[in-house]
Amino acid sequence: MVGPAALHADHIQEWFEAEAADGFWLSPDIFEDGVDAFVDEVVPVLQQRGIYPSDYIGTTLRENLGVAEQYGLDPRVVGTED
Repeated sequence: MVGPAALHADHIQEWFEAEAADGFWLSPDIFEDGVDAFVDEVVPVLQQRGIYPSDYIGTTLRENLGVAEQYGLDPRVVGTED
């Protein structure tokens, strides 16, 4: 897409509300300055709309995904050899 931040946010919001996507892959332009523009301009619009989090509960990916702690080796791999 080409256009202002609100246009990109509208497109993402449409997919999100239709439950047609649970994430997006960004592909920056050749000069890679598109990522900065997206983060600085589109993400704040999505945060204002309540679609993108502005804060996270935990400090690790595991905490933010709600994955239980795992101690020791995974039982599925115990006793296997390479």
